[in-house]
Amino acid sequence: HGLTHLSLLSVSFVVKDLLKFNNINFDVLTETYNMPFYMLYMSRWPEAFTVAEAPNKDLMGYVLGKAEGDGNLWHGHVSAVTVAPSYRRLGLAKTLMDDFENLCTN
Repeated sequence: HGLTHLSLLSVSFVVKDLLKFNNINFDVLTETYNMPFYMLYMSRWPEAFTVAEAPNKDLMGYVLGKAEGDGNLWHGHVSAVTVAPSYRRLGLAKTLMDDFENLCTN
């Protein structure tokens, strides 16, 4: 069974999280970027760069998104969504994507 929104804390990614997300980014299935790329997203689209944090403060996963386009073509864009191997198969990526979709449509 999957996670509910009440069983995880989804918060804006902050600079100190860059020092805590190796458990996610060292996985071979995760696309990684350089630090200035992450910092650009944090500064330009902070509400669209969110992290799922476990009760013990471990980072479980994140979605890296932004808003782009013009006029009626304005839309949300996901650059990355990833989950640490130890937190996979729980529905976390779906929860992160649902939160991002909600942000983009409301």
